[in-house]
Amino acid sequence: MPDIRDDEITKGAANNPDPNYWRSFEELHRDQSFINEINKEFKEGASESPDISGISAFSRRKFLALLGASAAFAGTACTNYRDKGEIIPYNKKPAEITIGKANYYASTCNGCSFACGVLIKTREGRPVKIDGNPDHPVSQGKICAQGQASIMGLYDPDRLKSPKSNNNNRFVDISWHDADAEIINELNNVGSKEIALITGNIVSPAENKLIHDFINKYPAAKVYSFEQFNESVRNNAWKKCYGTGEFPLIKWNQAEVVVSLDSDFLGMGANKIENTRLFAERRDVINKKFNRLYVVESNLSLTGMNADYRLKLRPDAQYAFVMAILNELRKRNAIDVSRDTGNFSLENFAGEYNLSKKDLNYLMDDLMNNRGRAIVYAGDQLPVNVHIAVNALNEYLGNSKLYNPDAEKINILPLSTYDELKNLAEKMKAGQVGMVIHYDANPVYNFPVNFNYEELLNNVDIIVSLTQVENESSINGNYILPVHHYLESWGDAKTRNGFYSLRQPVISPLYDTRQKEAILLNWINGEPSSFKETVYHEYLMDYWKTEVYPGLNSKLSFKTLWYGALHDGVVLKNEKVSLSFTFNSSVLADLPSSAINISGFAVHIKESYALKDGRYANNGWLQELPHPVSKVTWDNYAAVSSTTAKKLGLETNDLVEIKISDNSLTIPVLVQPGAADNSITIETGYGRTKAGTVGERVGFNANKLSNISTGLSPWLFTSAEVNKVPGNYKLVLAQTFYDFTQSLKQDLPKKRGIIKEGTVAEYLSNPGFMIHEEEKSKELPSVNPPFPYNKLKWGMSIDLNKCLSCGDCVVACLVENNIPVVGKDQVNVGREMHWLRIDRYYSGTMEDPAVSNQPMLCQQCDQAPCENVCPVLATTHSPDGLNQMIYNRCVGTRYCSNNCPYKVRRFNFFNFRDDFRDGYQESPVFALLQNPEVTVRSRGVMEKCTFCIQRIAEAKADAVREGKELKGSDVTTACKDACSTNAIKFGDINNKEEEFYKYRNHELGYYVLEELNIKPNVTYIAKLRNTHSEEA
Repeated sequence: MPDIRDDEITKGAANNPDPNYWRSFEELHRDQSFINEINKEFKEGASESPDISGISAFSRRKFLALLGASAAFAGTACTNYRDKGEIIPYNKKPAEITIGKANYYASTCNGCSFACGVLIKTREGRPVKIDGNPDHPVSQGKICAQGQASIMGLYDPDRLKSPKSNNNNRFVDISWHDADAEIINELNNVGSKEIALITGNIVSPAENKLIHDFINKYPAAKVYSFEQFNESVRNNAWKKCYGTGEFPLIKWNQAEVVVSLDSDFLGMGANKIENTRLFAERRDVINKKFNRLYVVESNLSLTGMNADYRLKLRPDAQYAFVMAILNELRKRNAIDVSRDTGNFSLENFAGEYNLSKKDLNYLMDDLMNNRGRAIVYAGDQLPVNVHIAVNALNEYLGNSKLYNPDAEKINILPLSTYDELKNLAEKMKAGQVGMVIHYDANPVYNFPVNFNYEELLNNVDIIVSLTQVENESSINGNYILPVHHYLESWGDAKTRNGFYSLRQPVISPLYDTRQKEAILLNWINGEPSSFKETVYHEYLMDYWKTEVYPGLNSKLSFKTLWYGALHDGVVLKNEKVSLSFTFNSSVLADLPSSAINISGFAVHIKESYALKDGRYANNGWLQELPHPVSKVTWDNYAAVSSTTAKKLGLETNDLVEIKISDNSLTIPVLVQPGAADNSITIETGYGRTKAGTVGERVGFNANKLSNISTGLSPWLFTSAEVNKVPGNYKLVLAQTFYDFTQSLKQDLPKKRGIIKEGTVAEYLSNPGFMIHEEEKSKELPSVNPPFPYNKLKWGMSIDLNKCLSCGDCVVACLVENNIPVVGKDQVNVGREMHWLRIDRYYSGTMEDPAVSNQPMLCQQCDQAPCENVCPVLATTHSPDGLNQMIYNRCVGTRYCSNNCPYKVRRFNFFNFRDDFRDGYQESPVFALLQNPEVTVRSRGVMEKCTFCIQRIAEAKADAVREGKELKGSDVTTACKDACSTNAIKFGDINNKEEEFYKYRNHELGYYVLEELNIKPNVTYIAKLRNTHSEEA
């Protein structure tokens, strides 16, 4: 089994049976600056005191705001909710608050159109943590990074506090009564002009009815529903192939072979939580079930990192690739294609794009040998012709069996087509639109640039924005109306057949805001003075009573069912479907008979892993979350291959100008291992000019290139022009801060296996292949006798086969443990405070790397080296196996960090509560952000992962109160709760009945740096690549 060795220099290809590992371009080529850097224990500048006076006014304001947005004081609760309604706690506790005890409320996340079920933890009436709701049929107790971090949006100091109106190009406060009166008057006097209501995706049945009620009241109104990233191309192709409906859900857990064509289905999309859970079910070392993943993509993605076979290909060549596969299968008499495909030769295609013919043969064999058990899946951004060809490929191979006929996606309000949006732009240009209402939408930033939407707003008489924070659209209007955060709001959702979801408020509105639905209702009623806070709660209940309840055929009274739905967060409905799929083979006749003419550079505009379409730009936790592939924080970039960089004379941090038709963008470059030549990938969501103190002027606005008139799709462009321009821009990577090559190099040159991996074939033929005889018998001596952990002892296991490197666990840890945001400059000098990081290692060549990921946290060592060097006993060991931190003893020597071989300890170089008061930290709203069960650390204190000791303490207290014995399964850590693939297990090392015990003692289990004899308590399950047996 290949290991990472500390004395090896990287060489070989991705499929080398004994690969070496590297983490960056500089490390691969042993760049002299990199060598100088790794000879230091810590990043240069990490130990220096900050010079605040040297920071520019804007940077200093942003830096201090970051501290305010993530490091809070203690505070009081908001329990006097104006619309009390009937809010039902998830746990069976009294409705009144018990000081010191948490209450949990089931609700529905509003972060995206997936509408995951959530459990909201409240303390003394304030939300402090968001987790998944285990009763939700789809998300099943899991939640993404954005859903967890959305709690910061509730306490965002940049939230609007009251309504504003534009008075001579200056926004001034206005009362709700006056704002409503003026807007209602404008609605009634719009005349023959249109009222354009622009909204995001609507997943609420009650809200959808409300919007139609608004249209009935004001017939001039027309709704435009828009999401920048959507499945419109995929769905259009599906309708052409199958006549009706939308692309169905896929039974990923039944697929033996998955072929992903530039689709990041494990890292992106509204269905990511379910996709990853189902996919990971077939990477099971306990039941020995393994799928095989092929990825053909232009830039290394999260999905690509987890591939068994990966081929790089520019995205505008995907059509020719799929047609070549169809032709090859036809030549092998595997399928009968209804049209001629002779112009597409897989052999010629492989030669043109330098693809491995061996890997392509494996792909063809797997498709043929797994009919009905394989799925080919194309990315949302690919042209409609690619999706049609992929649909045909799946149909001919019988793979439509993997389409789920029993589950149907519900489209409450269909998204507007691009033709409808272009029609809106034309009407605005002609002065035919009298009022625009931005209904919690930001089209100035998100609309395609060729719409010239911001300029078109000059032709509109009245512009109203309903938003939480000022944005690029709101500042171009007449009225800005502040709306509730979803944690302050009522609502419902329906995204699938079989159930409805409910949302209930868990805190009083912090400011003079209103629920956006209530604002519309008041305009419908037409009486500004008649507004009451309960108006939408009553509307929602009435909708459920008249529209939902009758269809449930429940024997319960409506009130009883309503309370039950609030308690559970969902209510099930017996509405079985049986979808059928009849393919129209004639659609193939319209496909081009030859490949498209490819020239210049292909450009793919992609949704940000962290910030999505930009809606989370003001969230410091997500800004600081390292990119899962590149590890860049606080920025976006143009990812290019090393060959392309060499051709253009580029290095990482150089600036390039990208031109597509009349649009251009200047942006820094990152040389990305595994990127396809002549292809550029840019994530959007950055470059916001009005987003709040944290999110403004961070990164570059890739939407400047998104012209739907010039692209193969709204997100994919070809024939782009790319040129190097003067200057450079510093990209900060949260990787390669620490290096292990110097320690124990002479004594242990070949014994430091950090990443251990093999193949599925090796494992199935010899489950104990990883264990060498010399390792079995070896027991390093110690001067200290082992401590007898006869009772409960805590441990963790991480299955590297299921870990995708998504970062959801990282954000869960940030929220749970009051971990501060430090900003780009501080990350650059190694002062990030994350207790949990995900290390990414490349192996092979720059052009064709394989990737290994490894979450790294405190290993809770039995013989922890940090404990031996602390002069004040601030770090000690507990009787149940935890390496503890006593914060008020710590004097900040940092000896423990120096002596930690895993480099997982974090030092507070700042006093986040006292040192930086610039107005933001003085706001009482910060008191609501922090988890009161976790100490807020001060300057000069070391901190690290505690295995969520606060949760352990609570479980111990509950066990004592209930008179039962504490079990390891009674406790879950925040990272485990968040992991959608269930890669993380936690429990009692000594309890053989627990699921965790199987992983702790699995034959693939190993400990990082176990030869140091420090006895870590985090078990890693070695990664297995499901390559063909002759490669093993």
